Parts: sequence; C-alpha cells; structure tokens
Amino acid sequence: MKLARLFACAVAFSALGFAPAEAAKVRIGYWSSGVSLGFGSYLEAGKFMEKQGLEVEYVKFPDVNAPTKAMAAGSIDFAIGASAGSAFSVASDGLPMSIVLVTQAADLDFVVLQDSPIASLAELKGKKVGMSPAGSATAAIASAILVNNYGMQTADFQAVPGNDSRLAQFLAQKDIDAAALRTVTLALLPDLKLKKIGTFREEWKKLTKKDGLPVLGVGLMSNDWLKTNPADAAKVVAAMRNAFNAGKADKAGVAKALMEAGNIPEKEAKAYAALWDGIYTVSMEPSDIASLKAEFDVFKGVGVVKGTLPDSALVAGPYEQSKSIK
Repeated sequence: MKLARLFACAVAFSALGFAPAEAAKVRIGYWSSGVSLGFGSYLEAGKFMEKQGLEVEYVKFPDVNAPTKAMAAGSIDFAIGASAGSAFSVASDGLPMSIVLVTQAADLDFVVLQDSPIASLAELKGKKVGMSPAGSATAAIASAILVNNYGMQTADFQAVPGNDSRLAQFLAQKDIDAAALRTVTLALLPDLKLKKIGTFREEWKKLTKKDGLPVLGVGLMSNDWLKTNPADAAKVVAAMRNAFNAGKADKAGVAKALMEAGNIPEKEAKAYAALWDGIYTVSMEPSDIASLKAEFDVFKGVGVVKGTLPDSALVAGPYEQSKSIK
C-alpha cells in the first residue's frame, strides 16, 4: 500500500507541475582555429556538459572576437574562451554579459627568425610586429608590453594582424620582423628556426610587479541565461572544471580530440596536449578578479579599452556554487 500511495503522489505532483525538470539547454561558442580549439574539442568529446545533465549545442567560430559578437546578438549563451580584450570592452560598455571564469592564460613568446639581427624587444621600434587581430587580448598585451616596458608609442611599431599560422608564414617570408606566438604554436612549428627575444610571462611580471601570466581568455556568460538558469550556470562551470582536470591527466585523450576535431597530425596534437596545464585554467578566485582588474587598467593605459570595468561584470557566483558539484 505504501508503494501505491507513493506512486499516486508522484503522479499527482507531476500533474501539478512538479515533474522532474528537463535539462537546461546551453549554447556554447568557441574559436575553432585558435587556442580554444584544444579545450573545446576535448570538452565536446568527453561530453562533460552532458554529464552535468545539460543539453548543449556547440557553435564554432573562425574569428577570435566572433563568440563575443554572437553573444551580443543572442546567438550563444556561454563562450568558453572569449578574448579578454573584447570581454572588457563589452563589460565597460554595459552590455548584458558577465565574466564568470578565467579560462586561458597568455603563454606566448616574442620570436624572430634565427638569423635575424634583432636580439631584444627594445629593438622592435620601427619594426613590423605580428600579433593577433586588434581587439584580441594578445594584441592588447603585446602592445602594452612594448609601450610600458620599452617606452614606445603605439605608432613606433607596426602591428600586423593575423592568426598564428599566418604570422608564422609572414615570418618565414620575412614580411614581418617579429611575432608574438603562442607556445602551442611554437611547439607545432619545429622546422621553422626561430629565436626567442622575450616572453609574455617575464614581461607581464615586469609590467605589473606580480607573478603569473596575463589572462588571455575568459568564460563569458549571457546575463539573461545566467538569470534564468542560476543553478545550471554552476553546472556549466563544474563541467569546465572537470574537463580541465581530466585533460591534465589524459593528454592522449586531448591529442585524440584535437586530431579528430582539427585534422591535426598526431605528433603536433601530442605537442599541443603536453602544454594543456600551462595554457588552460578554470578559476574565479579573488586573485583572478584582482588580475582581471589590473589587466583592464593596463589595457586602458594603451588605449585598447575605455571607461571603467564595473564590479557587476565580474561574477564569481557560478564558480563558488560549482565547488559543491562533482
């Protein structure tokens, strides 16, 4: 009889609208030809979002700033690695998006051809320097380093935009004098003889007087989706954290996902996967928020962003709530 009564109650609750809630749908976007490819492809392959009970649609973009634009247009709900530069811009403009995670570190080197007479960053004045397109965090950080650490003005060097593969090609053809390239890219270019003349890590420490890498990518979430799905926002973060931790222990799985998603040769995919721990993170601790604020001020100092970064745009709630989710 007890079982019969319990069943009857379950039917009644269902009729009254208390049936188990359907999985929330989240549209996730990422840049498929940049550093986001590794995390995005592994996140998809491992079905980490689905394991949190979420219904997910992945949307890939060919441009670094496209996920942020897509969110502004209402096409996606969460970007796993939006450019910190574009995220700062939309936050200072008051657009309805929130930075809920730090997801990518700017682990890059300044390089020249091995036979180049250039031996230091100070010698880049008057030179053509390859970097990611304007609006990207990479371009903003590179410019900030040259301006703040070496006394240049932005007019003292010519920033040549392009993705890493294009910049490497420009270097090989001697169309540019130097380039800021991700360590992931350098690992995939063993045959291109390059000379390192500086690193983002060392130069950022000199600029900010703090340890650690500058932030390259952030988890950006639509305020409308966040407000409608607060519990599910924490599940999204939990899935991101689980993917990050799994990737640290499963480099072979990361390489496999890269090979399948990006048609990357096995040797190059393994080299990429080996750098997982250094280029990705999933965090929104008070120290991360302080780093984001400091980075905004640096970007503002070189004219990359304007206005102020409101505290309301840095939302740690989903990250804190995710700590109780396995």
